Amino acid sequence: MTDRYRVLLPEKFSFEHYEWFRGIYNEAIIACKPVELICSKVTFLDSAALGMIASFHKGLKSVSNNDLFVSSPSMYCDELFQLANMYGRYIHLQPVS
Repeated sequence: MTDRYRVLLPEKFSFEHYEWFRGIYNEAIIACKPVELICSKVTFLDSAALGMIASFHKGLKSVSNNDLFVSSPSMYCDELFQLANMYGRYIHLQPVS
């Protein structure tokens, strides 16, 4: 049994993934664990994807008070999260173990 609900984000994460991500959100809420978004393969994120991640954080906190973590972000993904001011506000960087 893992202490986190892990989600591998697609290489190109955008609004077209809304239904898939909504399903992930529902599963994560049921799992009632902190969520880890694995972003190592992400080469593209649009503003809708950033909004979905922020919304995921808000929903997760309101239902279970669990956190949303990002692990192994690609350089592109990390830079975008920094520019969008996501770290500390909506997501936390998973420490490398």
